[in-house]
Amino acid sequence: MTDTQTPNKKMVFKKYVFRLLFLFTGVLFAQTVQISEVVSSNSIDTDEDGDTPDWFELYNASSQSISLKDWTISDDPDNLSMFVFPDISIPSDGYLRVWASDKDRSEITSVRTFVDRGALFNYLIPTSEPPSNWTAPNFQDGSWAQGTSGFGYDDGDDATQVPTGTRSVYTRISFQVTDLEALTQLVLDMDYDDGFVAYINGNEVARANITGVPPAFDSGTFTDHEAKIYRGDVPERFSIANPQTVLQEGNNTLAIQVHNVSEWSSDMTLIPFLSAIFSRPNSSGTTPPNLLNFSNGSLHTNFKISSKSDQLLLSNPEGELVDDLLVEGLKQNVSMGISPQSGNLVYFLETTPGAPNSSEEYIGVFKDPVVFSVPGGRLIAPVNLELSGASEGQKIHYTTDASLPTENSPIYTSPIRIANNQVVRAGFFATGYLPAEIDSKTYLFNANHEIDFVTLVTDPDNFFDADTGIYVTGPPGTFDTNIPYFGANFWEDWERPIHFSFYEKETGDLGVAFNTGVKIYGAWSRGQNAQRSLAVFARGKYGTSEFDYPFFEKRSYDKFQALVLRNSGQAWLKSTIRDITLTSLMEGSGLDLQAYTPVATYLNGDYWGLYNLREKNNEHMLASKHEIDAEGIDLLTANAEVVEGTNQEYSALINYISSTNLSVEANFDYVRERIDIPNYTMYQVAQIYINNQDWPGNNIKFWKHPEGKWRWILYDTDFGFSPWFRPSNDYVANTLEFALEPYGPGWPNPAWSTLLFRKLIENTGFRNGFINRYADELNTRFLQENVKTHIESVLAKVAPELQAHYARWNGNFDDVGYYVNLMKVFAQERPQYARSHLRSRFNLTAEHRLTINNTQQDRGYVEVNDNLKIDQASWFGTYFENVPVRLHAIPLPGFVFSHWSGSDDKIEASIDVNLQSAFQIRPNFVPAETPLKLVINEINYKSSDEKDAGDWVELYNPNESALDLSNWVLKDKQDTNTFVFPSATTIPSMGFLVLVKNGSAFSVAFPSVDNPIGDFDFGFGSDDAVRLFDDKGVLIDEVFYTSQAPWPECADGLGPTLLLESDDLDNALAESWFCGDGYGTPGLDNATASTPENPVEEIKLYPNLITDYLYFVGPALEMNMRVYDVMGKLVFAQKTEAQMEVSFLKKGIYFVQLSDSTQSKTFRIVKH
Repeated sequence: MTDTQTPNKKMVFKKYVFRLLFLFTGVLFAQTVQISEVVSSNSIDTDEDGDTPDWFELYNASSQSISLKDWTISDDPDNLSMFVFPDISIPSDGYLRVWASDKDRSEITSVRTFVDRGALFNYLIPTSEPPSNWTAPNFQDGSWAQGTSGFGYDDGDDATQVPTGTRSVYTRISFQVTDLEALTQLVLDMDYDDGFVAYINGNEVARANITGVPPAFDSGTFTDHEAKIYRGDVPERFSIANPQTVLQEGNNTLAIQVHNVSEWSSDMTLIPFLSAIFSRPNSSGTTPPNLLNFSNGSLHTNFKISSKSDQLLLSNPEGELVDDLLVEGLKQNVSMGISPQSGNLVYFLETTPGAPNSSEEYIGVFKDPVVFSVPGGRLIAPVNLELSGASEGQKIHYTTDASLPTENSPIYTSPIRIANNQVVRAGFFATGYLPAEIDSKTYLFNANHEIDFVTLVTDPDNFFDADTGIYVTGPPGTFDTNIPYFGANFWEDWERPIHFSFYEKETGDLGVAFNTGVKIYGAWSRGQNAQRSLAVFARGKYGTSEFDYPFFEKRSYDKFQALVLRNSGQAWLKSTIRDITLTSLMEGSGLDLQAYTPVATYLNGDYWGLYNLREKNNEHMLASKHEIDAEGIDLLTANAEVVEGTNQEYSALINYISSTNLSVEANFDYVRERIDIPNYTMYQVAQIYINNQDWPGNNIKFWKHPEGKWRWILYDTDFGFSPWFRPSNDYVANTLEFALEPYGPGWPNPAWSTLLFRKLIENTGFRNGFINRYADELNTRFLQENVKTHIESVLAKVAPELQAHYARWNGNFDDVGYYVNLMKVFAQERPQYARSHLRSRFNLTAEHRLTINNTQQDRGYVEVNDNLKIDQASWFGTYFENVPVRLHAIPLPGFVFSHWSGSDDKIEASIDVNLQSAFQIRPNFVPAETPLKLVINEINYKSSDEKDAGDWVELYNPNESALDLSNWVLKDKQDTNTFVFPSATTIPSMGFLVLVKNGSAFSVAFPSVDNPIGDFDFGFGSDDAVRLFDDKGVLIDEVFYTSQAPWPECADGLGPTLLLESDDLDNALAESWFCGDGYGTPGLDNATASTPENPVEEIKLYPNLITDYLYFVGPALEMNMRVYDVMGKLVFAQKTEAQMEVSFLKKGIYFVQLSDSTQSKTFRIVKH
């Protein structure tokens, strides 16, 4: 029978001395202040930052105003005063909404709107480019027309109507600001269709869905974007960074250009709102309209509400508990609160912040889905499907046409016969209960795929309805009838719900399934290819906030916020493999690129052909790759247009570059400090080699994290390697000149897109580095046979699916061989032309063979150009005369470099070779005479949130004398990430030295540690290495570790560090390491980690949300453990162990009490 849930008040737990006190609080109608409504998974209501955090609402049930000064609210029974209210009052019978955002804002603010709906603008519908200074405050716009917002046509809310088919409208308005010093936030709310750029006092402050700086007057947008207000929704919010730098005291000017996708667009809209938040009362502008959901004094707690299970605890200034509410299992945008009819706790589908709770209420929710007797996937014979799990008073409604079941759908009464491909969707329904989550299964016959396969289920109207379907063109007359059918539905930015299931190729078993959102993905291919690309998004409102599954073999991470099912773009029904071949060719190059997994796909039970499942190219992909916070990433596209973050830093850098002579080394050094030069060089080499001519003015993204440099992303390469619309001898194209063209057209290589490369090439060092990196790749990765073998390997993965795919979409299967052969011809012929292009552009006179012979591979290897690792017995490559090639001999542990022999006999390990003829060289290594012992003793690669000291490493010197470590080098597993020890760095005998990434953060966390060395500018990941080299490049010690067993897992962000048991042990072995207590022991003997002063307080428990196992980190001694349920009943008791099996616990909240003879500590856990 299905499990249901009804809301109720729960227990609050406090710790008094050495015992646990259980205090029950019921629904108290006499309460003066109540927690009246809670939303723990919000995606509708936006705060002043444009975010959608959780929220709760307090209600004053008394007959007089109540001050909340020094009242507190918390989600932690052990700390009831987490958030303290400021001096703010709730009027009698009034409400106060508080954002549970973790932003910790308790100041009283004043919100004012400078530009409201209906404001009077000057506007222009241009027929040519307006003056370049049209956004400036002093621009004379007296000849422009006047009209009130909104502007547009055919949305029914256009106060100023413009002609149907208008491509763009330019608007200007002045507004006044007083007390600029107190202005803390500036917010632009935009209702627009289809794209816009906004400026304040001539400075761009926001844009969406359009390229160009500025966009040309007749530019179209990327895609359709539907306005929101006329559909009853709220406008889109843009927080303007650094408002003090764009505003001025007194008069200011807001200028906006709004653009349509095309003259075929069915509508157009511009309704802007500009508002500001002040830290003190302000009279500028007007009171914000209710539509914007602003409120003076918006409060933000320092905690969030868990969507799984959490408890809110409201206390008065005396510390007395006034109200509490257990929030458990709330669906997206569903609230829990007090019934206005009965006073009981109920659920609401309609949230009502600032107003009485809705009269349409529900007494419970269904926690479990319908039970299907046969799982979805492949079937070999017909089956009778049984649906079960309904309790008394509940009914199962189902559909077999992929539509969502409702109370009007068929009621399940007997088994359903499945004899053909079939979709079955089912859910529980009962009077007074929220609609159940619908489960969807797809049953397939003859689905014998040799690749993974995906099933998609959505209401057919979501894809194919003429008015609402995202996959179709739409009603006649609403779109351009020429490819790519601008104005069609599939150009709209519409999202629809869909059920996604992924099945493994080896077994056909279900790997993962989730409800998600789907949009049409891509640009021109939307209208060009009948099989459209799709993007799926993890969103809480569908029940999945991230996709947690290892979809891609070549990725160490398995959590994703979005995925793409790509139709292969311009290679669709041609080679099918061009983009995945070219991007995967660059795996291991240091470039950021998308992984892929080919999948056979079914839509509502119909075979939908072959897609390439790919990572979505966004900030979350970058954060996962580099183990950084996605929130801090600036991600830009095209000409510094913002995807995420801000473009201010990059724009300033480009301004510097455009006006500076980079042949001057000091100027180039300034740029090198801000741009990852090896990454950028490799990016240019890759794009030029493949002859991508839908670039660099298109398909360009670059990004930066506050702790890193600007990097470029390789994606959408299907215009490379002889696409179908270019000549078969495409390999001769001089893409190097194309990428350096100063006067290119608007597409594909306008001047702005080649500026950075043109300026960097001015520098001799960069020029030589580019030439050598291209030569390196031509000598290795781009060798003809290597590339052709790679093409064959990619083709082999999808080959078993291609015939069915081409048949599904009426393609000519013979085209595969033709277009794949063109790619192989390109691979065979391209190198000779690539070398010719280099010689021509840079006046290179000759090429010579470099041969490296190494008969001592067990002693060391050679690195070429800080790039190639040559560890073969014999290797050769071709390089250019008068472009010095760097060779670096690197010894293995226990050996040192002696000298070179052959064409050069230098004794320096690193040499620059200027080839004038064929050159042969051999490195010579000898055993180290007196190998030093210095031990990597402790590693902190991921700090906890509670004590974030940044990454750090501790070294231990077991020798009887101090060591001079001047110019020694620390590296991670990437040779390019290096930290050189400062001169006069020493480590005492039997002493320690701590190396830190962030000296300031480390000193705050560990103020007693003297003289840590740093800062190094790279971080250690969860699958990484710590390597130590002496000043001669000799490897002294190295540790390659992971965050997975057999390595201790508790060092991955939980607080403890990796500690070496003893310096006598082999630190290359996982069993030599353990997790200490607390937050590490930098500068101290690791033995101190096992002898805490207060063992009970030092112990940690994880995870808080448990399934089958509970883990303890802490003192190496047994504790007495008692587990109580929420009613205070003892469930079980035993001694603690490092790992404890608790699968027998029922779902719910438990309290774990640990104690020894003198102390105790209590943890709250949730079993699900």
